[in-house]
Amino acid sequence: MASPIKKPSVSARTAAAETRAAAAASSALRIETQKKRVTIADLARALGMDKSSVSLALRDSPRISQATRTRVRQAATEQNYSPNWAAKQLAGSAQRAIGLIMPATFECLVHPPVASTTQALARLTARRGLTLNLIASEQLEACDEPTLPVHADGLLVWGDVPAASVQRFSAAYSRPAIVLDPHHPSYARYTGNALSIQNREGARIIVRHLLERGARHLTFVQYVSDHLGHIERWRGVRETWAKHASPDTLEKIAHQDLTDADLKRIARTPNAAIFCSNDRSAMQVWHRLRSMGFSIPDEVKLAGFDGDEYGTLVGLTTAQFDSEGLAEIAFDAILDLVANGTTEVLEGSVPVVLNTGVTS
Repeated sequence: MASPIKKPSVSARTAAAETRAAAAASSALRIETQKKRVTIADLARALGMDKSSVSLALRDSPRISQATRTRVRQAATEQNYSPNWAAKQLAGSAQRAIGLIMPATFECLVHPPVASTTQALARLTARRGLTLNLIASEQLEACDEPTLPVHADGLLVWGDVPAASVQRFSAAYSRPAIVLDPHHPSYARYTGNALSIQNREGARIIVRHLLERGARHLTFVQYVSDHLGHIERWRGVRETWAKHASPDTLEKIAHQDLTDADLKRIARTPNAAIFCSNDRSAMQVWHRLRSMGFSIPDEVKLAGFDGDEYGTLVGLTTAQFDSEGLAEIAFDAILDLVANGTTEVLEGSVPVVLNTGVTS
């Protein structure tokens, strides 16, 4: 005789339902967790810590005690925290990432010296098996979570990015930054890491050259007014000219204010020379003078600054800085700061040399 089928008791049915409900809730929780990535901010709230300390602990920084590092890593595992690309780099991988920060439009890349420096940095990082990341300056301003926007162990910052962005990076991320050619007005009293171009000395070289070529009246055309480098070039011009010629034979005109009448007056002045604060300005002046029928350098001598490749097309005399040398110095310096885990102040400068062309 077959045994009767026993029906589960009410308590058993209740327990099974609760188990299924718990499983469903757990599954839903896992799905929800998968949908929303756990961030450092989430970990910091759960641990009752600040985000920067959690970030340091995840990177195994000696600034955080071993006990705290262990507690943070355990919480990260329990919360299914997945570090982003930058955090993985900072956690001790042999791979390193160097960031190069520029304004969001990367407009400065249209300038040959900037493009040349960037290309040199890319070659240097590739040879070492590293990564060079271009980062928009706005990312540092907009993000509250320390590791999200900055995919780099250290930053190289082009000098037209305001100093506040660099200072914010160093304070918030505890990683080093070096400013290349700090020329934004906000760097007037900057005390952080910087590699400058010897703007004043480069201007002195040009002035001495023009004097040797017989120049007795000099017009300095300043292309940008709020650019520390161009201001330094004017100071070098003024100081050097004052040692060799009368002050009333020197004038300064803003590029945007330079009229055709000014150019005609200058070109008709005996032994006149024009020194533009960059090659872009000099090339525009060259075209304007030629279109008015003036001969360069017979009627007026012309010089620029930067060593743009466009200037070489007409044989422009210019003060040229070593863009590849700037890249090499910056690259070695940032790697040294990253390797030592410091943000110590580094100061340096890149020399400028005279590149004599046919315009003087």
